[in-house]
Parts: sequence; structure tokens; C-alpha cells
Amino acid sequence: MSEAQRTVASQASVVLISEEQAIAVAREIAQEIAAIAADSSQNGQLPRRQAELLSSSGLTAIGVPKQFGGLGASVQTIVETVRIISVADGGVGQLLQIHNVMLRGIFSGYSDEVRDHLIADVLAGKRLGNALAEVGGKNKFALKTRVERRADGKLVLNGSKFYSTGAYLAEWISLTATSDDGGVGVLVNRNAPGLTLVDDWDAYGQKNSVSGTVIFDNIELDEAYVVYRQGPMKRTGLTFPQILHAAIDTGIAAGALDAAVHYLNNHARPWVESGVEHANEEPHIIKQIGEYAVALRAAESLLRDAARVFDAHEQDPDNKELQDELILSVATARAHSDSASLKISSDIFSLLGASSSLIKWNLDRFWRNARVHTTHDPIRWRLHHVGNYYLNGVDPGEYTAILNAKQAEGATKK
Repeated sequence: MSEAQRTVASQASVVLISEEQAIAVAREIAQEIAAIAADSSQNGQLPRRQAELLSSSGLTAIGVPKQFGGLGASVQTIVETVRIISVADGGVGQLLQIHNVMLRGIFSGYSDEVRDHLIADVLAGKRLGNALAEVGGKNKFALKTRVERRADGKLVLNGSKFYSTGAYLAEWISLTATSDDGGVGVLVNRNAPGLTLVDDWDAYGQKNSVSGTVIFDNIELDEAYVVYRQGPMKRTGLTFPQILHAAIDTGIAAGALDAAVHYLNNHARPWVESGVEHANEEPHIIKQIGEYAVALRAAESLLRDAARVFDAHEQDPDNKELQDELILSVATARAHSDSASLKISSDIFSLLGASSSLIKWNLDRFWRNARVHTTHDPIRWRLHHVGNYYLNGVDPGEYTAILNAKQAEGATKK
């Protein structure tokens, strides 16, 4: 068994009993995750310890519904735990984000037996990763990974994926592929013969999301773990991953502000013209920190509001007005979290001084994480949907509509 496999297999089984406990546990383990993130000698190391903390603490199981033995946490609580972990390390927050997104997927389309198997693994501390996106195609829907039926009747999977968030340290990998019968979702265990996990995520930020390559080489599939797409995607189908992305960026913004305040109080020198003894007494610095705090508070408030709307939507999913409000509120939270994370993580150096750029402080990690993570989903299109709704009365949407159109054209069969 490899070191990565031992990490995956060694998780303790913890089931948290209340949403308040989940928040408290997230804050507790975030302290250790933050200490690791602040240590520049840890840059580039696989986040095995951090992933283990997510599992052994019970945070990875809070999304399991109560009827299946889990906490059945609200969207508000799941969002808040992802935000708290992202304050400590945005990359580790993304591990938790994608796990929660993939966890939701096992409750639709799969048999009760498969669902129960996956739930048992999650309750035991095992994690889910994804393998959805590919490189080299015309767009994100131009998939080459395929499921085909061999002459002997067996389904086999071939292809490769990149941006496979969390997969390198996960037990189960959720992926999308094409087939002669259209789009297909597949669950593959990390130990499946023919599966290769490659640690090649070489971006300058979000390193701890381990979003590298997964290769599928003639993997024989259990048909129970294969689901063919039936009908269009839900109109609000992307709002859950989107709100968790907003939680990541909001967390990064808070982490950057916290680090800046600590540095100003403990290491920065006042500018020679200021006439004060300490950097935290400079009026221009005080004003700028106030501007950062206002931007952060706005992002946090919008995130909480979107999460409340989401929980209301969960209780009344067919309500068209709630659907509209959910898409608009999540888009708004995404836009503000994007802006706050980039602004604060980049601009703090103008207050902290040249010495703050030294590698030993590792303060650039917040900007690196924010800059990379905010490229995942173009904010210009979130703003387009909001603007088109207000200006032209067009129902707010997401690119689920594009995917549904591609499916109707048969494009996902190629």
C-alpha cells in the first residue's frame, strides 16, 4: 500500500451531532491547518495531514442526511465550514468543497446498494474527489473520455482528466464521460485496476487542492456505478458548487486580512513621515484596513444571505421565484468574494512594506490562492446573467442551459 493509500485508509470514524459542533470543530482544526500553511517550508508538500484532519474530525460526513446516519447539515453550515477551512488554507478548503459537491451526487441515479456503500465509506472518513474537466478540447463540454461496451459485454472506461480536485488523496473519484448513449457519470475507486493518479498539479496557487491528472486505461466498470444522464440538468444545478467556491474566496480574503493585521501589529515599521511610533497607528493604514474590512464584511454577509436562500430553496425546489433568487444571490456572492479576495490579498503589501515580501513570511500564499481559484469560473458571466435579468428581464441562468443544449444535440456522444 502506498503512502497516499495509507493516508486515505487511516481515517477515524466520527459523526458530529450538531451543526454548532461542526462549526466549532472546523474552527479547531483550522488552527492546525493555518499553522501548516504559514510555514513556507511546507509549500509544495502534499496536504496529507490537512486532508486527514478534515476526515478524522468528522467534517467530511456532515452532508450525509440524518436518515442515513449523518448530521444532515444545512447548506448554511456546510458553507460556513468550507469558509472557515479556507481562511486557514484555500486549497484545503477546496478539498472540502469538492468532497461536499461529489457527495450530493451519490443520492441521484445510483442504486440504494451503491448509495449505502458510498455513505458507509464517507461516515468512515473516506473522501470523494472529482475528475470532470479535460484539457485540449474546444471547450469544457468537449470530452474525450469514453465508456464503451466491449465484445464480451463488459463496460470499459478510457481517457484522462485534469483539474481533478482532491482525487489524488480521495477514496472515490466521480467523473463524467461520453458514450454512444450520451453523457454518463461514473464512480471509480482509487484502487481500480487501470487507474493512475498523477501528482502533477503545478499551478502557483491552490497547490493543496491537488487538482492534477487522472488516467483511465481500460478500466472494467461495475455497471451499478455507472449512471446515464436522463433529462436536462436542474436549472439551479450549479449553485451548490458555486456557493462553496464563494466560501473559498471569502475565506481567503479573511485569511489575508488576518495575516496583514498580525504583521502590522508585530513586524511592520511606521513610515518615516507618519510621526507615529507604530505602524498600526498610521492614519492611512487604519483607513485602508477599514476598507479591506468593509469589503470582507460585505462578502461574508452576501455569502450568508445566499446560504439562507439556498436552504429555503431546498424546502421548495420548484418555486420559480426562489430559483431566480438563488441564482442571483449566489452570483452576487461569487462576484463580491472574487473581488474581496483579490483586492485584499494583493494590496496588503502596500501597507506592510518590502520586508513582508520575504519568503519566510509566506504572505503571498493568499494572493496566489485567490488568483488561481478565481480563474475557475469567469465572474464576467455571473455578472452577465445578473445584468441580463435586470436590464432585459431574461431569466437568470448558468451554463447548465448550454450543457442541456449540447446534450439535446447529441454532442456528448462524440
